[in-house]
Amino acid sequence: MTTTKKRIGRPTTTDPRVHRYNFKLTTEENIRFKQMLCKAGLEHNRSRFIVKRIFNEEFVVIRRDPSKVQFIARLNDFYFQFQKLG
Repeated sequence: MTTTKKRIGRPTTTDPRVHRYNFKLTTEENIRFKQMLCKAGLEHNRSRFIVKRIFNEEFVVIRRDPSKVQFIARLNDFYFQFQKLG
């Protein structure tokens, strides 16, 4: 009886990223780099930010405004109250 092995783990990509680069920054450059990360909203993914900056890829910055979140929550509550009446 022949058994086939199931593939376990992460699926392989057609174009794996295997080339790595290393660089060092001065204190002033590091401060500026962190400010750029914060401004772009990509503090959690530095490598993606660097690749997009080097190759001039466009990236979208999405910011959440807490006051708008509260407004939308209250608006949804208001909408649900109307649904209960109908």
